[in-house]
Amino acid sequence: MSNNLLATWSSNHDEGLFSTVLPDGCRDIILKTTEPEKPICFVSPLFDTPETVYVEVNTRFQGLRLKPGVEVKENDLLDYFHSKDVAASELEEVLDDFTSLSPAIDEALACLASDVDSVKQASGRLGVSTRTLQRLILNKTQRTPGYWFQLARIRKAAKSLHSAENLSCIADMHGFSDQSHMNREFQRWLNATPTQLLNTPELIEQLKGKGYG
Repeated sequence: MSNNLLATWSSNHDEGLFSTVLPDGCRDIILKTTEPEKPICFVSPLFDTPETVYVEVNTRFQGLRLKPGVEVKENDLLDYFHSKDVAASELEEVLDDFTSLSPAIDEALACLASDVDSVKQASGRLGVSTRTLQRLILNKTQRTPGYWFQLARIRKAAKSLHSAENLSCIADMHGFSDQSHMNREFQRWLNATPTQLLNTPELIEQLKGKGYG
């Protein structure tokens, strides 16, 4: 398996539906097949907020989830797909020809998703100035260190909803100033309060999948 690949996934839909995609810090190479049309290939963007997408009747998706921070030669990849008409498994075999992950970015993003309580603490652990970390991450991901730190924190908090005694404990555990602060961040990143999220099984299931944080 490519070192740039985080996971593979697939889904089949016999009926048309609207689906919400939560921000997970990853981009996906997706093959979409809607009968009786031929498959199409596209690369998903890096979502900053939840996105609602419509899935047509009789549609199948096959996805290659890339690690956070992976850069994609998108045009070259799509040209290759259209010239070869390849399957997802074949794209996986040539993934390293069209993707790359800087070791410095990999290390920096891992640090921001660890137990640090601020971007400043992360830069200290990495042995660089906050300004240097800002330039590095912004240049390679088009997002700030703050974006990655906050995304990892909210995803970890959301995934711990079932395991903590109460919401105040979760807020304290993940470095929010209080429960109200955490609720605002849930609304911002996930468009749902913690209670709403707990009552939406498809979103909880999505959060269990591979992603950042």
